[in-house]
Amino acid sequence: MLKKILLLMCVLLFSNCDYSPIHLKNHNFNSNINITHSTGDDEINNYITKEINQKRNISSDQIDLKIETNTSREILAKNSKGLATNYELKVISNFTLTFKNQLHTFNVVEKLSYKSLSNSYEQNNYEKLIKRNFAKSIVSKLNLKIATIE
Repeated sequence: MLKKILLLMCVLLFSNCDYSPIHLKNHNFNSNINITHSTGDDEINNYITKEINQKRNISSDQIDLKIETNTSREILAKNSKGLATNYELKVISNFTLTFKNQLHTFNVVEKLSYKSLSNSYEQNNYEKLIKRNFAKSIVSKLNLKIATIE
């Protein structure tokens, strides 16, 4: 009987709180981001640019952004024949923001270890998928950083 009463109280208590995930409503940037310069890995930079252009808010303050990305793929392990079996893909993104005549710089590092696939076509597609996911994660972290600056 005591368990039923506690369960009922917990249900009533938690059903009336207005819980919502913190990032649920904030899918877009609160600023107009203008990418002035990008260097490094063109593929990652294109993915980042597409993500930013989809999420930006044109009617607000403008932020100038410079992007520098470096991508590296390292072999972590080889089999007895000398063929690579495990890789690590690492993307380092350096951002320079100019907002209200102030410079802000920060870095985002994403890395992932994965096993080699037998088909090179599938391997390339898998790496492109990883890079797209990295770009989404990088833009999400960029959005959080911009929110703390404003």
